[in-house]
Amino acid sequence: MQVRYEITPSDHLEMLKVKVGVSAKLPNVLFEIAGVCSGIFASYFFGGGWIVVTVLFAALLVTQLFLPQIVHGRIYHRNPSLFEMRTVTFTDEGYRSERANSTIEGKWSSFVKFKETKNLFLTYQSKDVVGIVPKRAFPSPEAVAQFRNLLASNIPSSSRGM
Repeated sequence: MQVRYEITPSDHLEMLKVKVGVSAKLPNVLFEIAGVCSGIFASYFFGGGWIVVTVLFAALLVTQLFLPQIVHGRIYHRNPSLFEMRTVTFTDEGYRSERANSTIEGKWSSFVKFKETKNLFLTYQSKDVVGIVPKRAFPSPEAVAQFRNLLASNIPSSSRGM
């Protein structure tokens, strides 16, 4: 099976949100908003020293909401060659990824797990090394299902829970 694609900014951002898990989570955001409100309330009634608490919770809130975009911008725009057009061939033994200036080959045994999102397949060689295969690269839903089955049959199920 062979696919040709480039990794777009939205692909990379989606991967980061899944991998790092830093997308804004409602309980965290609510806690941080409560912290900001408590700090404002306390500084009003108990003096200016509580402004530090307010600023701390506000900083946590902003970080929680915007960290994926900040990380994405740094990685994506500083490393354009990582995201360029590639042709990837998948076989029963592994994969071969060819880009303009490099070729990478690997065996399925080098992967510890995979995840599937609405738009992507994410292949993990470690917690920090994640490959992105966009579903849009496949010509049909049947090809997507065939690739899903290839991953499931070649990446050990006991290590998917990493």
